[in-house]
Amino acid sequence: MLSGMGMDEIEDEILRCGTLPDEDLWKNVDLLSKQERTLLAEFLIHLAELDRRDVCTRYGFSSVFAYLTRGLGHSEFEAIMRIKAARAASRFPSIYRMPRASELHMTAIAMLEPFLTSENHRKLLGQARGRRKHELEQLIARLRPPSPEPCDRIRALPPAKAPRSALIPGDEPSLGLLPGRTCTAGPGPLAFGTESSASAQQSSPPMPASEDEEGVEDGRKLFTFAGSVKVHELFLQARDLLRHKFPEGRMEDIIGEALRRLVKAEMPACRKRRVPKTRAAGDTPASPRPGASLAAISASSSRLARRVPRWVQAAVWRRDEGACSYIGPTGIRCGETAWLEFDHIVPWALGGRSDDPSNIRLLCRAHNQAEARRLFPPTRSPRPARRRPEGPNLEPEALPLNPLFSGL
Repeated sequence: MLSGMGMDEIEDEILRCGTLPDEDLWKNVDLLSKQERTLLAEFLIHLAELDRRDVCTRYGFSSVFAYLTRGLGHSEFEAIMRIKAARAASRFPSIYRMPRASELHMTAIAMLEPFLTSENHRKLLGQARGRRKHELEQLIARLRPPSPEPCDRIRALPPAKAPRSALIPGDEPSLGLLPGRTCTAGPGPLAFGTESSASAQQSSPPMPASEDEEGVEDGRKLFTFAGSVKVHELFLQARDLLRHKFPEGRMEDIIGEALRRLVKAEMPACRKRRVPKTRAAGDTPASPRPGASLAAISASSSRLARRVPRWVQAAVWRRDEGACSYIGPTGIRCGETAWLEFDHIVPWALGGRSDDPSNIRLLCRAHNQAEARRLFPPTRSPRPARRRPEGPNLEPEALPLNPLFSGL
């Protein structure tokens, strides 16, 4: 426990943690996470009782919200989230055990609090169990009264520097819990191009466009429309597929790329006639045999194409279901759908074929690089462990580099 520890003790704990084997580090994080969830349940019990009593005013705070923000240093969003979760759990005590069992996180409890009733709380909590934030938003959208959809519209924005981050449904805080705010997310269709937070609306107010402004090519435009859940899923899938090209995942980049490809594919003037490539008989290079000499491998690899053919990519994509196929030592599959790469199970440099789907698999970038470090470990010595600038030298002896993952 770091409570009451000075900087020297904290530095010692950091050094000790840096020397832990991977297995011990994994077990410690799992144990500490369970302890954190247990403490969260106890904290909500005490916070609910504090909210019920008139205690905060005795200690100089006007409300529980003021105590959490000014007294304990929580942000306004964190304070409101905790208060709403505590109030929901005090009404329905079965909620207290759900964080301990990793069935429901505090954000989910706070999001569900306005909609929980004595009649629906069991069903609603069961439906919310294990769901991610954007899935909870879809669940909550069905509980809201219907509201009119925004009309399709494109408006000019005043000259200003374009924001470098995109508000994507499911990424931005959407509880609308601060004093004076209300939740603005509507039911059913998801509104793209709209911002739910009051601060975002104030930072870029929409301006009515004149006919002249609509013709300015270098101006910025505000696109507003309502889309179905299926459109939302397609957008998220496209964003994952284009992470290599657009790491920030901005809506402008993703939608713009999709429109460019659509126009190029559908416009007759842009279509290119495909000329099938022919290869003379006997020109297909053979893969070097496993166990061949390094010289033979190098000579053969120079003739063997490293690029994975498209038909192999398609077959591997279908087989691995468009997700990282890495399976950890505990049997958990990664399943990441962004930053995917085609990996040679038998490395191409060691004679592995690129035209054999059984030798190609989908890995996310993190697992692909981890496999590369496992198969081709770096030759330079590892970086020394951190140590305090003052006091005795607590640097442990140099340890060999261990792979982050065990591989398949």
